[in-house]
Amino acid sequence: MNKIDELIVKNTFNNIIDGKLIIPDNIKQIKFDVGLAGEAPNAAIWISETPDRFVIGIEPIPYHWGMLHNFETSNSLRPYPHNFKIIQLEEGVVKLNRNIVGKIDNRFCGLECAIDDVDGIQRRVFYQTNRKGGASGSSSLLKPINKHPMVNDVEDIYEVNTISLSSILDYIPWDRFEYIEHIKTDCEGYDYTVVKSMGKYLNKIVFISSELLRRDWWENKTPDKEFVRFMLDNNFSVISEKGGEINFVNEKLKHKINEHSLNNKTLGL
Repeated sequence: MNKIDELIVKNTFNNIIDGKLIIPDNIKQIKFDVGLAGEAPNAAIWISETPDRFVIGIEPIPYHWGMLHNFETSNSLRPYPHNFKIIQLEEGVVKLNRNIVGKIDNRFCGLECAIDDVDGIQRRVFYQTNRKGGASGSSSLLKPINKHPMVNDVEDIYEVNTISLSSILDYIPWDRFEYIEHIKTDCEGYDYTVVKSMGKYLNKIVFISSELLRRDWWENKTPDKEFVRFMLDNNFSVISEKGGEINFVNEKLKHKINEHSLNNKTLGL
């Protein structure tokens, strides 16, 4: 199995011809949300606030996809989330406090998988923490160690499909898009590997936002300083680091920020 159309979830955009995503003509910007969780608040903001944006959302946990399709019928233990936007795929809308505030309109492609630096699609063990409050926080391809506050809360261990970001980026119609606006990763200790999996496409990304907790909570986690050094060595600079997240900008594409109105409040710019 090596085609992303085998990973695309129902009720999301899946028009692929000759190995390329057929992205609507009005789209001018593309973002990746790697690690959607059960509400996808980042993707929801990006879709609802910018009508010419396409989002590729990636999430390995089936339970979270149930929440993303219909939060109210997903049996989530978490109360209906307030004061931030969520994606609801069955209706094809973005909601805020149960009210529709935007339509998806073929601008979201969801992939049920995890990201790893692999060839094709491969199966890997995944550690899912419990659903207290309706979430599965700290779930990861990496095994939590004793220092992890949820080491005793691993609810399930099972295999998931994994694919590299490079393999997904192969499906972008590069004749239309000079670059990818932004890739956000929230992968619980695995963000460095996720970013490295972009391969040759790394230099085509303007912004990269990644979780950087600077804690050794996972078995075989790459040191954060190695991740930051990798980014600096590949012509990225640090915009900000706050609240466990680090934001990078590609120095070679920095001039595109004002040229194409990429200044984005989700990055704190």
